[in-house]
Amino acid sequence: MSQFLPYVLILACPVSMGLMMWFMMRSPKGTQSTQQESPDVRISRLEREIEALRGAHEPTPADQERPAS
Repeated sequence: MSQFLPYVLILACPVSMGLMMWFMMRSPKGTQSTQQESPDVRISRLEREIEALRGAHEPTPADQERPAS
């Protein structure tokens, strides 16, 4: 029995990592919502977000007057 103890200790890490990976793959994702939105709703939401980002990054007249370096 004492001959097997070093092998059990050596195999404990890879076996536990494999079990953790298996359990993580089986569990539902916490970041995803349980309700999937339709593609049309998602597209319209993304288009609004793009427009908001474009509006936030429009160059001001002061930016246009500065020479490019």
